[in-house]
Amino acid sequence: MSKVKDFGIGFETIDSLRQIEYIRRAEELGFGTAWVPEDYFYRGAFSVASAIACSTKKMRVGIGVLNPYTRHPVLTAMEFAALLEISRGRAILGIGASVRHWIETQMGIPWTKQAASMREMVEIVRRLFRGESVTLEGKVFHTQAAKLSFPPPSAEVPIHLGVVGPQNLALAGEIADGVLLSVMAGPAYTRFAVEHIRRGAERAGRNFNDIELGALLFISVSEHERQARDAVKPILATFLSLLSGTPDMPILSLAGLDPDEVRRFGEVYAKGELPTRLVTDKIIDALAIAGAPDRCRATLAELVDAGIQHPVAFEIPGVAGDETVASVHRHLMPHFL
Repeated sequence: MSKVKDFGIGFETIDSLRQIEYIRRAEELGFGTAWVPEDYFYRGAFSVASAIACSTKKMRVGIGVLNPYTRHPVLTAMEFAALLEISRGRAILGIGASVRHWIETQMGIPWTKQAASMREMVEIVRRLFRGESVTLEGKVFHTQAAKLSFPPPSAEVPIHLGVVGPQNLALAGEIADGVLLSVMAGPAYTRFAVEHIRRGAERAGRNFNDIELGALLFISVSEHERQARDAVKPILATFLSLLSGTPDMPILSLAGLDPDEVRRFGEVYAKGELPTRLVTDKIIDALAIAGAPDRCRATLAELVDAGIQHPVAFEIPGVAGDETVASVHRHLMPHFL
């Protein structure tokens, strides 16, 4: 069975103090990374990540992910430099384009030039960490002699891009240290992502093998198979409803989902019903790791063979965080580490 670099854990809806408790336990059990999302309108990532860094000793602490719209790259560099100091070099900066609905509809900020925004954000952050005075006339950002007023804790900053589409995956291959694939990434989509990341790396003259490939995964593993599979239905129904406006996006089409099938989720959701009843066993198998231990090991093995080096067990609402930590440690980690 193929091996992975390490296992990660990530929570979002659980309150901060319990997150820290579960993550401290995860570190004791050998998890290598804790990922803190900054999805709107949940808890601010830097506060939670700093508390996790102070409560752990060896785990990497990833921000997964910040966007270039609500945080200017200079502000991101300031915040991340502090986190890198607090964590004694254990932090990872995740950057992504976020979601149009959050940025444009709910906050009234133009959601444009995603690739250029991320590229320029990465450039500004890297140059500030190298101690430069940054003057940039970009497509999106304009800085004049911007410079940190304190010595950065490191000249280099580990940056992972949380991206989905082919152009942005290639961009990650060009400029990022790692890629964090979205929840619901299946084996076919992972191979698709690897292909485009590799193209970007080759275009930039980089070694593809130097880029760490991780993925946020809905993992629900238990000897009680039906219970484990039913647990992922509400979160899959939620995500499919939110993505129903783009039903042919690769992460769904490569998983074998018919666009009309995906549109039905949006139609039901618009009527005020969470379409859990539309989540079939086929959809569960395509978009999650759920069921009895043997089934889950086989599904994860397919993802690892496709290229995932760093699987991250991401919170499934309704499943206790300590239960996820314990089940992944017991049933998956011994077979893949």
